[in-house]
Amino acid sequence: RSIINDSYRTDMVFVYPPHVIAIASLFLSRVVDQGNRSDIEAQQWFADLNVDITDVLQVVNELLAVYEDWRDYAEAKMPDVVSRCIADIAASV
Repeated sequence: RSIINDSYRTDMVFVYPPHVIAIASLFLSRVVDQGNRSDIEAQQWFADLNVDITDVLQVVNELLAVYEDWRDYAEAKMPDVVSRCIADIAASV
């Protein structure tokens, strides 16, 4: 459930249908839970779904990018990041 909640902190809820986000969340939780073990039944279940797997993998990649950003986030760096963004915007105008 926490993976789905994390998706609401992004714009993916406006881009992808809810069932794709739910399936991507199931996929991520399955990977985290099982590690490197192979489970043919789970692989077959995901393969039998009537959903575009490329959309599911895009959601998985976006969630992984969010988790990476959250891991690297530091409040102390934010003023510098915002200043650089403002300078880039001002330079492009």
